[in-house]
Amino acid sequence: MALKTDKKRSKAGIGYQEFFDLMDKDPDKTRLVLVHGDENYLAEQIISRMEDYWIAPGGRDMDMNVIDTRFSEKFDMDKLIDAAMCVPWMSKARLVVVKGADITAYQATDKQLEFLKELPSGCAVVFWDQDAKFKASTSVYKAIAASGVVVATPIGNEREVADWIRSKVQNDGYRTDDRCAVSIAGRCQYSLMTVSHELEKLYLYCDARNTHNLTYEMIEECCPPDFTAVVFDIMDSCGTGSADKALSTLSRLLSAGEPVARLRSTVVGYLRKLIIAKELGNAEALATELGMHPYPAGKMVRQVNNFTMDKLIKLYIDGANYDSEFKHGNIDERMALELLIIAACGVR
Repeated sequence: MALKTDKKRSKAGIGYQEFFDLMDKDPDKTRLVLVHGDENYLAEQIISRMEDYWIAPGGRDMDMNVIDTRFSEKFDMDKLIDAAMCVPWMSKARLVVVKGADITAYQATDKQLEFLKELPSGCAVVFWDQDAKFKASTSVYKAIAASGVVVATPIGNEREVADWIRSKVQNDGYRTDDRCAVSIAGRCQYSLMTVSHELEKLYLYCDARNTHNLTYEMIEECCPPDFTAVVFDIMDSCGTGSADKALSTLSRLLSAGEPVARLRSTVVGYLRKLIIAKELGNAEALATELGMHPYPAGKMVRQVNNFTMDKLIKLYIDGANYDSEFKHGNIDERMALELLIIAACGVR
């Protein structure tokens, strides 16, 4: 399952599945690669795929170099060139992996740019940078884009990640449903790296119980809390005026040690989604607009019938005002959240 990229990012690279297809069809075009994005799982998969192709079995120690500058000295292009120019001993090419070099911001010399444009046939180079440091207008980026491949690996949206989970669970020999896939995605904040770790844990849980059916009860027992589901329950209570139930749900979550700041931002973000749901009034349109899975989109459209548009807009503005009051030290953060919930219940 390929995660889609938005229009802004698609201009700065192909998707990871397109990259895999290119490796299958014409691997020589993938000898120079720049991977950028915040989805580390996909970046690791790309590097692993390159290693599998270019490096012979048992040849990693002799024919592969990893330059990781994320927690050490600044990146030096000349060191990369020295490593890349070494003749491979056992493999098709020497593979040089550069992590965290902020390569698109690197001030390269003309000689270094020429190296990127005319990469020697005996080597392959992959750069891996986070999106926060990515610049698509520099000379280094243009040199890599002209001679190699740029791959964008953004965090997926709810629908994409939930579909990816369903596909992976099935490929791994287990079973689950849409509700579980959406829940896992939300609990992991749509990070495939986190999702993959949680799935491994759930598989062990299934194996210990001699089952291949991954259920919601297992997820509740093994995984982090599902903030989105909890906020849905809180707003459900608010929609029926049940302030005591809404505040009880909030208190239970906070007592478990969940940070108030994260929950408060989730509530305000959820109010924004409710406004869009009210405006669209259709689950399919909402799923398309927000990249939601159809299952929670349908629940949200039904839930929003308990609120008027004026009420939702006022609550959203109240949330922003409480945020300002908290940042200026005029109100306790938990109190700000509780007041917002009480207002949503129509108590005041």
